[in-house]
Amino acid sequence: MKTVSASPHIASKNSTRRIMIDVLIALCPCVIAACVFYGYHVVINLVVCLAFCFGAELLYNLIIGKKWNAEGVKNASVKDLSFAVTAVILTLNLPAVMPVSKWGMTAVGKNGSVVFSFDTVVLCALASIFAIMLVKMLFGGIGKNFANPACTGRIFLFIAFGGAGAFGLTSSLFGSGMAATGATWLGKRTSVTGAMLLDMFLGNVATAAVGETCVIAILAGYVYLSARKVIDPRVPLMVIGSLALFAFLFDVVPSGARGISMLYETLAHVLSGGLLFGAVFMATDYATTPNTFAGSVIFAVGVGLITALIRAFGAFPEGFSFALLVMNIATPLIDKYVVPKPFGYVKPIKQKKRRGKGGEKAVSGNE
Repeated sequence: MKTVSASPHIASKNSTRRIMIDVLIALCPCVIAACVFYGYHVVINLVVCLAFCFGAELLYNLIIGKKWNAEGVKNASVKDLSFAVTAVILTLNLPAVMPVSKWGMTAVGKNGSVVFSFDTVVLCALASIFAIMLVKMLFGGIGKNFANPACTGRIFLFIAFGGAGAFGLTSSLFGSGMAATGATWLGKRTSVTGAMLLDMFLGNVATAAVGETCVIAILAGYVYLSARKVIDPRVPLMVIGSLALFAFLFDVVPSGARGISMLYETLAHVLSGGLLFGAVFMATDYATTPNTFAGSVIFAVGVGLITALIRAFGAFPEGFSFALLVMNIATPLIDKYVVPKPFGYVKPIKQKKRRGKGGEKAVSGNE
């Protein structure tokens, strides 16, 4: 039995499928940029994630619905395309290749570049099944998951296979060419120059995930989603601004940077890692973020704060995925105490007393 809130209800032409299509369109520039910088490895990973996200969600629907026929397939939730959004975001959150040192199922060319990595195929499949089955469908499907599925899929692989070298190798179709997934500026912490910031903006530097390579592509998606009113454009800006502020206080100032170097290092924090990509495509997820604007402010500031703390004092150079997961878990608590005003609510007029001949009389503020 479903409980429906009191009227009035807001009608919208946007269906779940239409919103998912908009998100997929917004992700296209990032996918194209990733393919340009990392080649066919991204295409392989994307196909694997799409196939296993689709298969995992369809299989779950058939098992729960107990209808192993055409009707069961027709009624499956895969038609809303949310599985595709999870698959694309997951692909863009991973390195181009993820060789596991103990498996040794990676073919390397003469120039040292990775030709094909069966390890990566297996890890993409595992992350897809984990994201869809355990994080999304087990909690009731779209809109009921407690955390962003793609984010948790990445964290699962990082914790389970990061120590085995899956996230440790520099890998690219170009070998020693322009772009390579590997240690970012956050891991190296070299001096920042204007030319380096330009390279970060264009995508000519190493990144830990293929989707965070080109800032221009991310901004194109941000503009599209904002114009289509799919996301609140203020939320990504609040996440980015919070990270910039706290990174400046916790990391830039203690580092001893002076003058223009303080600005450059703060900008490097913003342009490095998965902050921009996550702020636009993951911190704006409807199901795992607060329902009110005030709650969204708390959420965004929390993501920026935790990310900055991990970068400044933690063992990991990045931290956005962990910060997002923590705030996803905190979202129900935020919604519990930050409650929206009911439709048509009017603030009560304070009563004031005035003294007359017959004693005190309570009157309204409008009398």
